[in-house]
Amino acid sequence: MKTVFPYELLSGDVTLRVERLFVDNKPIRLERINDRAQVVALEDLEETNRGWSEIRLNVSVTADATELAAGPWETPQCIAVLTNRRTNLYQAFPLHPQSDGTWLGDVELRREEHVSRSQLAAKIVATVDGVEGRLIGGSEAPWDVDFEAKVPAAERSVKMRWVDFTEHDHLKEYRDDPWLLDSEAGDPLLLLNSSVDGLRGVLENAATAEQKLVREIMASQVASEAWSAMFNTAVYACEIVDGEPQWPGGWHEDVLQRMIPDLYPDLSPEEALVELVQARSQGENGGDLQRRLMHGAGVQSRKPRKVSSALRDLRRMASKRETQ
Repeated sequence: MKTVFPYELLSGDVTLRVERLFVDNKPIRLERINDRAQVVALEDLEETNRGWSEIRLNVSVTADATELAAGPWETPQCIAVLTNRRTNLYQAFPLHPQSDGTWLGDVELRREEHVSRSQLAAKIVATVDGVEGRLIGGSEAPWDVDFEAKVPAAERSVKMRWVDFTEHDHLKEYRDDPWLLDSEAGDPLLLLNSSVDGLRGVLENAATAEQKLVREIMASQVASEAWSAMFNTAVYACEIVDGEPQWPGGWHEDVLQRMIPDLYPDLSPEEALVELVQARSQGENGGDLQRRLMHGAGVQSRKPRKVSSALRDLRRMASKRETQ
């Protein structure tokens, strides 16, 4: 669930990049790294070394140097955090400070400690109010270090389309809704209602600082609701064979595999699937599941961070106006 911090945090972006990849100290071509999708593909590394034992990632982390220098903290430090849910791995690698809010360093992955996919994130800690090691910021989304991918491609994304709900018979009853998710035919499609006055302008043409804040909050709300709708649809797509729930395949399975670890962090994906399908088939009270789903959808849409960042920016704007 969302954590509330009793002190100020960084509001600017913290950017994590994987710069280079080595296998047993041998450099691997950069095509294995996709900076935009934030994926490192590591399947079939036998082409370089059939008995590889260690992977090393050169990483960089960048934050707003001005904000770092002006904030109410001392000695900010950065660590790269490597996790693997399947093996319960959690490792932290201190990075070395450079100039202008940048840190550099290496992250090492030993073969026996990683299964399927690991995640890499950056965290910035500092001394706040005399307390060392307090978290003040971090990368917004983790990198995937994927041991089952040959190509570093982004996970399946949701397509969006602007539609005037008032001009389509099957959408007219939803004409006042700003958006809907259509998942009945093939991959899910997010429909944005162009007949809602001002919606397209805010989402596509925000110009002022205030408009951009509204856009960020609105976009995160759209994404959060879309993830919730896709998850519910995916749960109902699971079939039961010989008393055992089955993964539904396709985009339904992609959604479940991506969201389940945030909904049930203490269960394996298979155990969580059993619990989900049992709750659905037995008609149990859905209150607990919906709370978990709100949290999971927030994680995927990055809604908590975007809302917190927007509120901090609004406070700064208000304070600036008062001093003028």
